[in-house]
Amino acid sequence: MTTTFFALSLSYLLGCFSTAYYLVRWWTGQDVRESGSGNAGATNAGRLLGKWAFVVALIGDAGKGVLAVALAGWLTGGDLWAVGLAVPAVIIGHIWPAQMGFRGGEGFATAIGALVALDFVFMCVVGAAALVVYLISRKRSLAGVVALLLALPLTIYFGWPLGHQAGLLVVVLVMLWAFRRHIRSLVGRGEHG
Repeated sequence: MTTTFFALSLSYLLGCFSTAYYLVRWWTGQDVRESGSGNAGATNAGRLLGKWAFVVALIGDAGKGVLAVALAGWLTGGDLWAVGLAVPAVIIGHIWPAQMGFRGGEGFATAIGALVALDFVFMCVVGAAALVVYLISRKRSLAGVVALLLALPLTIYFGWPLGHQAGLLVVVLVMLWAFRRHIRSLVGRGEHG
């Protein structure tokens, strides 16, 4: 139990390292959250520094998701609950980083990295569905919401263990909450993100 708690705490702390925030802070001295969408994500870093910053932030944020899952597996000897719950822990760290006043990014890149580490084929299927929705609608928010809602039933099809399913349920709930502004814009007056 102590090892699992340590692994989940470490996952949260990894999530708190916001690549976009530190990249922009180091490069310009600015707070990335004071421009664009107001969050510490790859898109905002790209707005301030260019495409290279978007790519670096995207890779960094996805990478910490991969690392959190790998470390949880290594530290706990592959405990399915610890590995499954490392996914929401790293995402929660990205969205609500303690050292940044609990105001980070939206968590999609981190979620993608963590879920790719958990099940690559699963993420290819979810990603393909999201891409189709995006190509038809041209709305990133709609594609993201469809991917989140499709992911849960797919875990049953893919035969995920209960610990991984529980972790994904937490991910979906957390990301729908964090994404609520975008969801309201889809239902209400159009797309903002």
